[in-house]
Amino acid sequence: MRVLFVTSPGLGHLFPTIPLAQAFRAAGHRVRYATGGLSLAAAEAGFDVVDVTPDLDYLPVYLPQESGDGVPTDHPMFAEDPDDAELATLFARVSGVMVDGVLAVARDWSPDLVVAPPLQAAGRLVAAALGVPLVEPRLGSYDSGARLRTLLRAGTAPHWDRHGVTGEPTATVALTTLPPSLTAFLPQDRRTPGAGLLRHVPYNGGAVLPGWLTERPRAPRIAVTLGTIEAQWGGITILEPLLKAARGVDAEFVVTLGGGDPGLLSDVPPNVRLVEWAPLDLLLDTCAAIVHHGGSGTLLTAAAAGIPQCVIPRGSYQQTGADLLPARGIGLVAEATTLGAAECRALLRDDRLRENARQVRAELLAMPTPAETVARLAESLG
Repeated sequence: MRVLFVTSPGLGHLFPTIPLAQAFRAAGHRVRYATGGLSLAAAEAGFDVVDVTPDLDYLPVYLPQESGDGVPTDHPMFAEDPDDAELATLFARVSGVMVDGVLAVARDWSPDLVVAPPLQAAGRLVAAALGVPLVEPRLGSYDSGARLRTLLRAGTAPHWDRHGVTGEPTATVALTTLPPSLTAFLPQDRRTPGAGLLRHVPYNGGAVLPGWLTERPRAPRIAVTLGTIEAQWGGITILEPLLKAARGVDAEFVVTLGGGDPGLLSDVPPNVRLVEWAPLDLLLDTCAAIVHHGGSGTLLTAAAAGIPQCVIPRGSYQQTGADLLPARGIGLVAEATTLGAAECRALLRDDRLRENARQVRAELLAMPTPAETVARLAESLG
């Protein structure tokens, strides 16, 4: 079976799909990625990759625009849920610039199956155009639900129209990586009834590990990350209050810069280690807690590590995931301006947070592995 993966540019969108792609390949299927931007890193995981948007600068695509692309503002759901409309507008734009390239790859390679997260709407269009099944691995807590799908369809309608695509994929299989006890706290309209379970297996690329990461930390370690996008464009400065508070906490803080300029951080305390990047799953193996931006991949990788979390939501779409942490009792939500020593100490000392985090880890480990999921998909769709 030929399996075409379509992902949006961004490691947070690519990395969660890699274990599933590896499972398809290990089962003897051929795998190819059609993507662009940072997600071309799929090649570093050993996959064939086609750049569907060569030389495109994605920064203007991701930043707010007044071009009118995306969900029509007169769509009835725009006023009903502006947060979902904003998210759908953004990813309708991102999907739209990829449609032509992805469709060209698909028509040339003739896949038997398309795999694309719900936010990457080019995947659904291409599966419908070719008349093949679509597998939608949900990346987190905010990228699914009937309302968001309706808004994305409206936002990408011009692309469906100009390519003359009117139908739907022959079958759609939804997969969720959220453990059931987290899904139970999702708003009803963000759930995906009938979605199959897929264990989140952390993938963060390979690396030659620095010595400090292979040694046992001398004090409890707290990871701090804003992901692969948020720290750039000056966003790293939101960590200033936390770094100031870190001086009074008996812990080691490891801050992954993720492309952020360390020069924007003043007066870094001696118990704070700044690193450009570290494989998050391996870093969290050495950590007692994590502070992060609320990205779904980071949230689930921390859940797989079984450690308490504190989220500083940086966008409305990240708020839903952040809300799950206190609801399930595995973490905190804080504003960047007020996050301080008290929250850090709670992450380290609150036995209830730690026990609940261990429970969620056990629940996650009981979910079907990518290999088991691929066997099930091949039987039902192959």
